[in-house]
Amino acid sequence: MMLRPKHYITTEGYIQLIVPGELGITNLHFGILNLAPESTFFDHSDDCEVALIALEGQCTLLVGHNGNKANGVLGERADVFDGDACVAYIPHHTTYEVITNRNGVEIAICKTRSHKDTAAIILEAGKIEIETDYQLRIIENNVSNEWVGEAICFYRFQDGNGSATLQFIDPEKKKARIVLHNNDLLVIPEGTRARLITGEGVCYQLSITHSTPLQ
Repeated sequence: MMLRPKHYITTEGYIQLIVPGELGITNLHFGILNLAPESTFFDHSDDCEVALIALEGQCTLLVGHNGNKANGVLGERADVFDGDACVAYIPHHTTYEVITNRNGVEIAICKTRSHKDTAAIILEAGKIEIETDYQLRIIENNVSNEWVGEAICFYRFQDGNGSATLQFIDPEKKKARIVLHNNDLLVIPEGTRARLITGEGVCYQLSITHSTPLQ
């Protein structure tokens, strides 16, 4: 089992962190958008469906593709330790624009190839686990520590301080031990289980999985 974390250094604008083929991932793209106040970000989903997970701050999100539109506010918390995330789902071949006002915003952006004709959705805080027609499944603070499909996990510690040592067991019972720090990313192979061995500080975990076979 090859597991090694990748570290995110806070960067203004959008930074792509993981793409298919990297660290053993096959279906998922992952990046983070960090926007200052009074700024904008525009993108196109191309041949992918996209999930936007508001980590902290608030923005206006404008999604539009012919009649498939979903415009509204994304983000309700000061940081990842201040309640649940707001999430937006954007279908393939659709434009979207993020606009900040007096406050900045930090958004995790995940993509996977899709040709499903689904409606754009903006979910308020607390609705993250609503079932959708999208392939991407978003989970915060996975208490089961078991991933059915391959996953990308992002870890953050309160005040930037702390660490967690986890033991991972793959379907063939092979074990690996990983130490994770603030803003670390880890690609989790399909069917892998994890157990916390030691932890220091308050930890937040964002998990993104690809829930259905690629079509």
